[in-house]
Parts: sequence; C-alpha cells; structure tokens
Amino acid sequence: MPPERLGPDELAVGLAELTALLLSTRDVEDSLRDIADIASGMLPGQPMAGVTLMRGGDAMTVASTGAHAVLIDEIQYTNGLGPCLEAMRTGKPVFVPDVVEERRWGQYSARMLAHGVRSIHSQPLVAEGTPIGALNLYSKQANGFDKWAREAIALTGAHTGVLLASAIASARQAELTGQLREALASRSVIDQALGMVMMQHRCTRDEAFAVLRGTSQQRNVKLAVVAVEMIQTVTGAEPAPLHFQHPTNHADGQHS
Repeated sequence: MPPERLGPDELAVGLAELTALLLSTRDVEDSLRDIADIASGMLPGQPMAGVTLMRGGDAMTVASTGAHAVLIDEIQYTNGLGPCLEAMRTGKPVFVPDVVEERRWGQYSARMLAHGVRSIHSQPLVAEGTPIGALNLYSKQANGFDKWAREAIALTGAHTGVLLASAIASARQAELTGQLREALASRSVIDQALGMVMMQHRCTRDEAFAVLRGTSQQRNVKLAVVAVEMIQTVTGAEPAPLHFQHPTNHADGQHS
C-alpha cells in the first residue's frame, strides 16, 4: 500500500501553528515539544518525531512525540552514528527512504527495523548559521516521506531554527544584563568607599583609590570586596543598593 501524501490543508494548518508558536513567548522546551507534535501531526501516517540539541558537546533529545522516539534517538547517541548526528555534523538533511536498503552506519539499520522503523528524515536545525540540533522523523512505512513531506519538514526546521536563534539571543541578553548589573553594582560600592576614604584622610579621589587598590593587592581580594568591608566597618550596614533599570525601547521624549 503506497504511503499517503501530504495535503495542502495539513501543511497550511501545520505552518499556521508553527507561526503562532514563534509569536508566543513560551518556554523553549515546551515550544520544541509542540513543534515535534505539529511536525508529526501534519505529515501522513503521523510519524514519530524527536528534537535533538547539542548540550555541552553531547547530543540530547529535548522534545519528542513519545518515549519510543526518544529511545530511537538514543540508539544513535550510544553508537555515535546515524542520520541525526550526520545532519548535525554536515548541516544538511539526511533522508533514508528504506532502512532495509540502507548500508551506512553499521548495525543502525537492523536496530531501526527491530523498532518497526522503515524510513527516516533528519533535518538540521540551524541557528545563526550553525547547526545546533536536528528534527528527526521516523515512519513505519518504507518511502514514508515524499518530496512534499520533506519540503514540509524543511520548513518546520527553518521555523525551529528561528525559535532557537531567538532563545540564544535572549539568553545572551540576560547574561549581558547580569554582567552589566554586577559591574554597575561594583562601581557604586567602590564610589561609596572612595568617598569615605577621602573624608577620613582628607585626600583626593585618586589618592583614595590608591589606598583601596593597595589593600586589594596586599590581601589579594577584589577591589569591590575591600570596598564592601570598608562600608560595613564605617557604617555598620550593608552598602546602599543600586537601583538598576533594564533598558527599554521607549523613544526619547516619552517621559512626562
């Protein structure tokens, strides 16, 4: 019996759901699980689906349509061979029309047959020009992914890459914001301590800074730590907190 073909309605609905997902502000792993479900649901036969990402140099299934898909993915991770890993390594889609006729990757095909898998498509997930994962689909039918299905999978992979690129950018922004907050807090504490040294020694700001820096070097501790300890010694309290405001996109002149 020939496999079903992907219809325009299924593709339209699937891509609409993916677009809505990109416009939402949900948790990334929840979104990836939805992507696996959407990809499976819009393809004929509802193949199993899994999303693999590289974490700390290791491949890991972070979302799937079920435990069976995770198990099949992990067979590749154990052996270090398979379409998913090849797609991530090369940045190109890997298609296996029928595992019965597949000779790559050693005993991989035999293990797929044992799990009832006949055809496979692994689509690389590319963020900022770099492959960082793969969308893997497993069909119980030979030749389960025709030209239209593979194009739909490619579109799904492109949408997923946009989601991942956005998540990476958000993580970087959060890291930069944290670093900025820490730098500004340290500067604020040092400024408070400099003022105290200037009052105690009736000296200039540069001379006060030399005093703090000398103590820092002598004790081999950060300048900000010396400043905090000085403030605590003089005032008996913690340094005044810094009120940090996140950057906004408001245009100039919007304030009342």
